[in-house]
Amino acid sequence: MTASSPAPRVDHPLPAQVSASRKRIPPVIIGAAIAFGLVCGCFEITNTSIGWHVASGRWMLSQGEILDHDVLSYTSGGAEWIDHEWLFQVLVATLFDLGGPPLLVVFRMLVVAGLMVLLLRIGASSGLDPPVALLLASLCVLAARPRFFVRPELATLVLLPLALWLFAGRRGRRWWPLPLLFVIAAGANLHGAILVAPILVSVWFAGEILDQLIHRRPDRSALVSGATGVAAAFVAPIFNPHGPAIWTVPFTLAELVRQPHIPNPEWLSPGPADAPSLYLALILAGVVLLAGSRAPQSWLSLVATASLALKHIRNIGVFFVLLPQTTAPALARWPLFSGSGSADDPRRRPRFVICLALVALLGVTAAVRPWPAAGFSFAERWYPDRAWRFLTDHDLLDGRLYNDVRFGGWLSLQGEPLRQVFIDDRNEIHESLLAEIWAIFSRSDVGAWEELLDRWRIDTVLLRYHEPIRVATPDGRDLGRRGFSTLWFPAERWATVYWDDVAMILVRRSSVSDEFLAAREYRHLHPDDLEHLKIRLHEEPGLRSAVVPELRRALDDDPLCRRARSLAADLGLLTGPG
Repeated sequence: MTASSPAPRVDHPLPAQVSASRKRIPPVIIGAAIAFGLVCGCFEITNTSIGWHVASGRWMLSQGEILDHDVLSYTSGGAEWIDHEWLFQVLVATLFDLGGPPLLVVFRMLVVAGLMVLLLRIGASSGLDPPVALLLASLCVLAARPRFFVRPELATLVLLPLALWLFAGRRGRRWWPLPLLFVIAAGANLHGAILVAPILVSVWFAGEILDQLIHRRPDRSALVSGATGVAAAFVAPIFNPHGPAIWTVPFTLAELVRQPHIPNPEWLSPGPADAPSLYLALILAGVVLLAGSRAPQSWLSLVATASLALKHIRNIGVFFVLLPQTTAPALARWPLFSGSGSADDPRRRPRFVICLALVALLGVTAAVRPWPAAGFSFAERWYPDRAWRFLTDHDLLDGRLYNDVRFGGWLSLQGEPLRQVFIDDRNEIHESLLAEIWAIFSRSDVGAWEELLDRWRIDTVLLRYHEPIRVATPDGRDLGRRGFSTLWFPAERWATVYWDDVAMILVRRSSVSDEFLAAREYRHLHPDDLEHLKIRLHEEPGLRSAVVPELRRALDDDPLCRRARSLAADLGLLTGPG
């Protein structure tokens, strides 16, 4: 370089800067990060898969082997299964048996707190003032919070930013590929999405190469260490019980979710109305990089993570937890946010107070969010706990139980020994059954549906609520909107015997006694068909005398049932508040 040559632009801190920035993080900032993570992780469990994860872990702990076939459903025929999440399942099964749902929530709180500290470190090591790094981490964690289910994805949301941080900050460190190898190998036994890590590492490395080409400053040691890291990242996932077969999992799932009979909202592409925070973050990140960075690795990483998030809703969390690695170096170039100033810089104390106040406000926002509500249990609005008690109290589980996808995982947890279910949300296990059901519903083939129920010898049905379906006669006459249960479980064969705000129970008439039906059947009141019932009550005033006793029985079963109270209010049966 000649005396007149411009100094090369440095967008990322040198190791000395990284070390210094770590020392500058005050304990109060680390404490605030931990507190914010604990608050963001403290809410009720709502995901559909937690049950079958725990049940799988229990089976492996009791049998002393890793699952390679399905044992949870009676319809799969023991299908082969690449259980790439086995380690997470063993972990949550152990926690669940030790402390139930509260311990699972505490586990999530600790994981999110660890994620907060990691993102704080990433921001501070990029040159941000620690309070600013705390605020950036808090915004990203709050935006990713809807993805903090108690399921294997939680591990990926921590391990992905950790892997990329290890790679980006590798210079000057001996044996650094070993931690990277360990992190990705551990992830390969916790959640299949860790397979994104080698790709993201490669993208970052490509940016580093491009940066060297642009500035004409080749760095052989950086190239060698980067190539070594990329190789380690691609090799690491094979350290799992299924070996290289794990690489087939994402392609199999991606192919499945493109099929019309496997509608999975998580695999949809989010629009601005679905994820406004994502689109706002993309705009702000672009502005930040335009104003403060020309580092190709930052731009390529932003494009890669944005592409993942814009393709599938389920990747929005990944985008936000990787955002500090992408944007913090550019933000640190702004004096307002930089941590490189002197300790007596007059801007630092107001910045400290403002950032902590904003983080506290964000924490309160997370804590008071109505859904999912703060708590340490399964969400009552999500799982059929009351309905399950009715099934057990009335001995309705001797035969096989039909359930839809949402309840399958939770039902796997109920009862000992392991109770097999009709279906759960593992698309790769139930693909053929889902295809059959989709074909039946597409043809409105009631006969084929009854044959399916008979084939599996189903006597009891546990249903969640579906939107009413508009029905027409063959000649096109509109019959109005009707409930799912009235169409697919006709009254001549099936009787509704219980319902609440979460689920309803139907039984095959031939499987129960006449005395039970006389005491428990809802002959006129079907909770998913209330629109039609209200029309009938208007047209047939005499029907009220038959509906009111059934409605009172439903309110006796559950005085707080919103569906029952809404109908009771329409009929003038409620005189008090609420």
